[in-house]
Amino acid sequence: MKKNFIYRSGMLALFAGVLTLTSCDPEIDTPNPTAGEADFTTYVALGNSLTAGFTDGALYLEGQQSSYPSILAQQFATVGGSQTFKQPLMPAGVSVGSPVITSTGAQVPQKRVLKIVQDCNGVAGLSPVEAGERAPYPNAFLASAPTVQGPYNNMGVPGAKSFHLLAPGYGNPAGLADGTANPFFVRFASSATTSVLADAMAQNPTFFTLWIGNNDVLGYALAGGTPAVGEKDYPTGQQQFAGYINMLVTQLTSKGAKGAIGNIPNVSKIPYFTTIPYNGLNLTAEQATQLTAAYASKGLTHITFQAGANAFVVLEDGMPRKIKSTELILLPASDLLKCQQGGSAVPLDDKYVLSEAELAIINEHTNSYNAAIQAAATAKGLAYADFNSYLNRVATGFSLNGITYSSTFVTGNIFSLDGIHFTQRGAALAANEFIDAINKTYKARIPKVDETQYTTVVFP
Repeated sequence: MKKNFIYRSGMLALFAGVLTLTSCDPEIDTPNPTAGEADFTTYVALGNSLTAGFTDGALYLEGQQSSYPSILAQQFATVGGSQTFKQPLMPAGVSVGSPVITSTGAQVPQKRVLKIVQDCNGVAGLSPVEAGERAPYPNAFLASAPTVQGPYNNMGVPGAKSFHLLAPGYGNPAGLADGTANPFFVRFASSATTSVLADAMAQNPTFFTLWIGNNDVLGYALAGGTPAVGEKDYPTGQQQFAGYINMLVTQLTSKGAKGAIGNIPNVSKIPYFTTIPYNGLNLTAEQATQLTAAYASKGLTHITFQAGANAFVVLEDGMPRKIKSTELILLPASDLLKCQQGGSAVPLDDKYVLSEAELAIINEHTNSYNAAIQAAATAKGLAYADFNSYLNRVATGFSLNGITYSSTFVTGNIFSLDGIHFTQRGAALAANEFIDAINKTYKARIPKVDETQYTTVVFP
């Protein structure tokens, strides 16, 4: 069956065939479930958007209900954990994404869904698009108060970096205008002066999960290695990160709680950075000759083209060059490549590309962060979930219960329509990674969840 590939809203889309996902509904059987040396009476989860249940570019009810902490809590209940796990749930049918700045001011996107649309060439096909109109910021957040009252066991805050969990006033509504507050935490913070960690500790947890640090390097990657004004998107300093992790773990274990901590996957392995091939510029012989001549007329004789596949042209420090096979193009560049001669007649701006030097910075910080996380886990005897290794396995692909999983955008079953966050099934698989680590460390026998009971990307 022929598939049409189109670009829309910065997302690479695929279509005409609908992927059929089937399973044999495997039976998850753990003999004599037990908590082992752990106590799951009161479980709290700290983290960022992955913890909160953010998916398809937004926070919404179904994603929260299938967040990995919610799934973990269900499994913990089988070995004596609480039957109640509170989350700051969104109202049904309402979604809020991360605020964006537009020509008309700050706006709040909605979740992405697959719809049939036409691309710039008039070709129709399925593509990820926002489900509805964007709402004004910050009104959309202030109007989406949680549907249940706290305190909340799920303390995941989309956009949070390591040090944000320690920051008093991170949920202060007065800080929305100047960016010192996080609108997602404003929704459910217990007070204007509290911190994420303080609200977690107020519940006297007996067990916790901590998965934080992705955003400490992801902001730099999302900016294409071109930090915003004031370099606020540069990766968190390596020594500073280690200090923040140690402070968090020290506080979380200060009353005897046990827990599990996850390390940081290399962000460059996710579909947001791997979907567009470096050599996706396909030319006829005539087009290749014309482009070569056009660059030669500007004195750029080192940039040449041939019939067939060619590397895209990018800007680095204001100078055009061919992108290398070891470098990455960000997913939002898709519209430019498809509709505005980006990467061919018009070099792709540096903010859409991660160069070898920028990827080296990402790798260095990721490795350093993970060393600090593992050291903190070892020092306190915590379960350690190696999500970096897990994502490497996802990148090469694997099969489980008759289903193939990979990091392929839309059809890989792990990542949602934003190319960054998990599908609900991806969250279930993440929960099982945590369960494996917890069982090993605390001599527990917590049943793993049947991931096939959770959805992947939903096709219309």
